[in-house]
Amino acid sequence: MQDRPLVSVVIPSYNHVKYIGRAIDSALGQSWPHVEVVVIDDGSHDGSHEFVKQRYGQDPRVKATRRDNRGAHQTLNEAMATARGAYLSILNSDDFYEPTRLARLVEAAERRDGPFFAITGLRLVDESGTPFDPSSGYNEYYDMVCRLAAGKPDLFGFWCGNIAMTTSNFFFSRSALDALGPFRDLRYAHDWDWALRASARFNVLRLDEPLLNYRIHGGNTILESDPWAHRVEDAFVWASALRAEKIDVGAAPEDYLTSLAANWGFPLLPTLYLLADRRGEAEQLRLIATGALQQEMKVLSGQSDPLLWEPLPGALRELRDMRARLEPRAAPDETPAAQELASIKTSLAWKLVGWLWRLETRKARKARRRAN
Repeated sequence: MQDRPLVSVVIPSYNHVKYIGRAIDSALGQSWPHVEVVVIDDGSHDGSHEFVKQRYGQDPRVKATRRDNRGAHQTLNEAMATARGAYLSILNSDDFYEPTRLARLVEAAERRDGPFFAITGLRLVDESGTPFDPSSGYNEYYDMVCRLAAGKPDLFGFWCGNIAMTTSNFFFSRSALDALGPFRDLRYAHDWDWALRASARFNVLRLDEPLLNYRIHGGNTILESDPWAHRVEDAFVWASALRAEKIDVGAAPEDYLTSLAANWGFPLLPTLYLLADRRGEAEQLRLIATGALQQEMKVLSGQSDPLLWEPLPGALRELRDMRARLEPRAAPDETPAAQELASIKTSLAWKLVGWLWRLETRKARKARRRAN
């Protein structure tokens, strides 16, 4: 192990005066002693920045600055640019670490060569920091995503959803940041986008230990109510990943297809729409930032079957309900899983996905065949 590498804990802060003290304390209280905390306040108006300066202003390990509101992704990028550590660990201002998190991750990183990116298990906690009941909807969703991702290679694991759940679960080396670049201009999906790009470039370590406490409360961005804002960003991330990696979804193993079909972050037709769009990703990002692309898709959904613009699990559920009304009795030798997979693979929507992506990746597949 090199001589005790410095870890920069990067905290984007926005209107979390109730929580940020526990976040910073959990970073400073790590069993790994070589830590700096970089806090950038994103234009809070609840006294968060003043609280941090008063409580931690004399601690040389804490660097706190403030600027006008620009969004979490830009705040993170600015903080990472000023961080000095060999490793960077993100912590949102409403979450908090377990005391051994950084030590466990540094030890794992120092045993590996090259760019390093890791996530861990986590606890979902309420506004007061108390863990939710295991039967809560939040835990059920997290458990489902983890089950779907279990045993799959990194990239296909992230197909199942954002198994990191939050940027607070990101720990990576400086070389990983250099290889991938900063977060892209996405309000809701910047973390998943970065994780997908990372998992396509190098191995992602997943520690099962719950070393992060992810706080769910009324102010989380994931709970903001505009479905089109989430849907369009998710579609952009999918289209970008599929385009970059030339993944032939029609040739993916069956368990990957069923995992994808269970992913509520996979909007089928919006993804296809952006795959076919020739405006380019930079222009798509600009249109997302202005809200123009969301409005464009709303108009298109009103001119076609709205079902096709829903996340895939919801659309398939509606298709299954319609199929059940038309064909109430299944063959006696078909298991529910077999029926489910058959309905997915024979649906017009899935055939359209496979056809379009085989067309998109034809040149890459021909090149591979020539190389072999």
